[in-house]
Amino acid sequence: MSTARLPLAPKKSFRSAGSALRHPNYRRFFGGQLLSVIGNWIHTIALGWLIWRLGVSSPFMLGLLAFCSQGPILLFGLFTGVIVDRCDRRRLVLATQIGLTLLVALLSALTLNNLITDKSAIAVALGLGLISAFDLPGRQSLVVDLVEYADLGNALALNSVIFNGARLIGPALGGILVDKVGEGWCFAFIAASYVPLIIFLAGMRIPQRPPAERAGNVLKEMVEGLRFLRQDANALRILLLVGLCSLTSVPYFSFLPMLADQVLHGGPAGSGILMSITGVGALAAALRLAYSSGIEPMRPWPLWATIMLALSQICLGLSHLFWLSALIAAPIGYAILTQNLTSNSLLQHQVPNHLRGRVMSFYSMMLIGTVPIGAIVCGGVAQLMGLPLTMIIGGLICLAGAAAIAGWGWGGGRHDPASPCA
Repeated sequence: MSTARLPLAPKKSFRSAGSALRHPNYRRFFGGQLLSVIGNWIHTIALGWLIWRLGVSSPFMLGLLAFCSQGPILLFGLFTGVIVDRCDRRRLVLATQIGLTLLVALLSALTLNNLITDKSAIAVALGLGLISAFDLPGRQSLVVDLVEYADLGNALALNSVIFNGARLIGPALGGILVDKVGEGWCFAFIAASYVPLIIFLAGMRIPQRPPAERAGNVLKEMVEGLRFLRQDANALRILLLVGLCSLTSVPYFSFLPMLADQVLHGGPAGSGILMSITGVGALAAALRLAYSSGIEPMRPWPLWATIMLALSQICLGLSHLFWLSALIAAPIGYAILTQNLTSNSLLQHQVPNHLRGRVMSFYSMMLIGTVPIGAIVCGGVAQLMGLPLTMIIGGLICLAGAAAIAGWGWGGGRHDPASPCA
């Protein structure tokens, strides 16, 4: 691969900040995600509170929920990446969306009929996690098929605008719905929210990609993906930073019901408010990146965002006031989104297309697959030492890890502007 870098893009206008929307397929994908992403955030709040209630206020059960929901992404990430590279991405994502809808509908039926138990809820969460192991790298890779390569960064930023704009509505709405109508009706709404995206994906027509050369069997193709990371140290550093942030931000997202209830005394509504304010910071970051002047200025951002996340999490661990914790939630959201999105953009711009599914599966493994490991550890530590101290320790570990990765070397990297489109 060439060491050439993408040229700096001109400064963006308001219209060019939405340039990816000029592609009809991406517009359909963008529109179809609006309701489903709001539903995902309601799902996060509702399922967390359901497990918190069924598990008799056990932080270990929250950790187990995170492990079952996200562990398959880590365990099967190498395999799912090969599958994404081998198959039609649109059909794959369509199948995963149908599977997610059916499982959430089952969860709604069990809850509404008072048949739900902590074991059955965890089993459904595990099924959702298995499907997500294919859905996440599939969706990340599908975006490249919906836009021209020049609009890829903008498409990724707009995806994050949807994701974090929904975070302003979904968690607060989820907290209110859980409080007023219960978790079962929340799950019913979530299942319905997936239907528009399924309809759009079913009607989408995407030009067929030329078949890529294969390394051989599945095992050889897994090794080929790992070899790419060994040869591209900058991509490996980016992935390590993503994994570090996911491991250390676990206490905030996975244990938000515990933080809101036992530390800040805000109840389910408080949990939703904190998540929504986190979304304010994340949405600000997504809008900032939508106006970014190109890929080159992004190169130091994953490292600086990691440091910002670590310092914010330490401050949150020291706070026992709801209003102060709510203020700290905004920079946490800004740091996490900036780290994740700039890492995604940098990787997407330097990975060849025939390896995209595998590299995006590595990204999903680091972004989400590492969360269950941290969740189990943090659940045990929080049970013994309390959540505030657990968050402080996580922030300190994040700072130390960022310093180590920075000492290894940062910036530079290699990518060929032509190869991802090949």
